[in-house]
Amino acid sequence: MDIGKVPVEILQKHIFSKSKTSKNILLFPNIGEDCAAVDIEGEIAVLTMDPITAGDSMSGFLSVIVACNDLAAAGAQPLGILTTVLLPPGSGEDEFAHILTQIRDACNKLNIHLLGGHSEVTTAVTRPLIVSTGFGRVKKEFLVSTGGAKPGDKIVITKTIGLEGIFILYNKYKEKLKDILNSHEEKEIESFVEKLSVVKEGMIAREYASSMHDITEGGLFGAIYEVCRASSKGAVIYENMINLSSAVQKVCAFFNLNPYKLISSGSMLITTNRADELVKKLWRNGIECCVVGEIMERPNIEFISKSGEIIYINELPIDEIYKVV
Repeated sequence: MDIGKVPVEILQKHIFSKSKTSKNILLFPNIGEDCAAVDIEGEIAVLTMDPITAGDSMSGFLSVIVACNDLAAAGAQPLGILTTVLLPPGSGEDEFAHILTQIRDACNKLNIHLLGGHSEVTTAVTRPLIVSTGFGRVKKEFLVSTGGAKPGDKIVITKTIGLEGIFILYNKYKEKLKDILNSHEEKEIESFVEKLSVVKEGMIAREYASSMHDITEGGLFGAIYEVCRASSKGAVIYENMINLSSAVQKVCAFFNLNPYKLISSGSMLITTNRADELVKKLWRNGIECCVVGEIMERPNIEFISKSGEIIYINELPIDEIYKVV
C-alpha cells in the first residue's frame, strides 16, 4: 500500500462491513467518521484516536489538537486524552520532556486533562510516534456525523486552507523559506499555531450543521471526499471562493505542492442549510469563514478551478506533505 491513509475499499472490506450494531452505539466505524459515540443515559460519550506521523518538532502539541478537533467535528466538548509516545533507540530524556511539555501546554490551552497513557523506547519506530485517544461528551441533539450532508446544503470552510501543513513545513525548512517570505508572512505563519484548534467553531456550528469534518490528512480534497462518500452524495466546490493566504500560496509554490491536498488542521468543513446564519455567527465570534460550494444529489465531486477547469475528486488523495517530510 502507498504511504498515507489505508484506501477506503480496504477499510470497507476488513472493518466497516464487519462492525457489530448496538442500540447504545450511535456512531460506528465508517468512511470519514473519526469518532465513536456511545449513549450513556441520555448524554453521549464521544471517543476518537489519532496518530501524529509528520509533526516533527510540534508533534506533542499537534497530538492533542488533532484529537480534540475530531471530537469537535462530532459536536462534542473535549474533556481529556490518553497518549502513547513511542521513541526510537537513541532518543534522549530531553526529547521526551519536550514532547510531554507540548502535550501539557496543549491540554492547558484547551482546558482538558491528560488522563494517562504509555511511553517507551522501541525498535519498532525510526522517529517519534505519538497516538492520542480523545474523550468528550455532547447532548444527543447536538451530535454531528460526517455522513449527514444533504443535497442543497452549502459548504462552509473556516479560516484558511493549509494551516497545519504550512506551519510544519515552515518550522522544518525555515532557512530555505526566508528568501521567499516577507516579515509579515513569516509572522502570519508563526501565528498559525494559535489557529490549529477547531473546538470553538465546532461548538458554535453543531447547532447548524448537517455534517462536520476537520480538514486533516488529504487536505480539502480529502475532507470533501470523505464527507461525500459517508453521505452518499456529491459536491461542487469553487476555487475562487476559497480563502488562501499569500503565505500558504508561496510555500506551496516553493515546494510544488497542491494546497488543496495539504493537511489543514485548524480549518473545519461544515455542511448546512442555514449557511447565512452560521457564517454571521462565526464571524461575530472572531472566526473567519466562507461558503465555497454546495452538496449535490449526483455522486460527482467537482472542483471548479479559477480557470474554469473541472477537476473530479474520485479518490482519497495522498497528502502533499509526504513529498517533503
